[in-house]
Amino acid sequence: MDIHGFAAALASQMSRQVPSAYLKNEGEFERKHVVEPAWELSEKHPEIRVFVHPEKRQKRCRGSCDAGAADHSHRVQGCPDCWTASKEWSVVDAFGTRNNFDLVAIDRSKKTLAVEVKWLSLSSGKGPNSEFQRFIGQCALATAVHHVVIGVCGFRGQRKKEFHKHEPNLQAALKKIGVLVIPVFAKAGQKAKKHKG
Repeated sequence: MDIHGFAAALASQMSRQVPSAYLKNEGEFERKHVVEPAWELSEKHPEIRVFVHPEKRQKRCRGSCDAGAADHSHRVQGCPDCWTASKEWSVVDAFGTRNNFDLVAIDRSKKTLAVEVKWLSLSSGKGPNSEFQRFIGQCALATAVHHVVIGVCGFRGQRKKEFHKHEPNLQAALKKIGVLVIPVFAKAGQKAKKHKG
């Protein structure tokens, strides 16, 4: 499998998920609905290496990160050494800023994927416009170095007004620059559904 096939399979899994509106924060949404499915998919396709932020983890790949590259059973999700090494090819340096992404992956031909994640709350009042705009900007930045970019935006809550008129136009414009945005809508009272890989 190459990075495009991996991205398509991952996007399909993520778009079918229905997260709980009671997730504690964006980190929990990211772990349950992006990192876990990506890691499990990479276990089935070890030719794809997935890198995620270590958070507070200290556990490292068995033997070395190179050993993990050769044998998936040696890889450790969130290995701090792998995450640091991935910066060599995964960050976007522009206008005096260094920009990294929530999850990155690479295939054997060195083609790469970046996934950016956002968990937004809608309410009857003002929407999370600035956070959404930043999310779209991060996705656009990722196209500077990555072959495939997926933005996963989780929404919880509702607005009294429905603002959906330009979604197809936005998706089409983002597709032109290589970004797929996957909106995922939480349901109140819904327990988080475990993905089926």
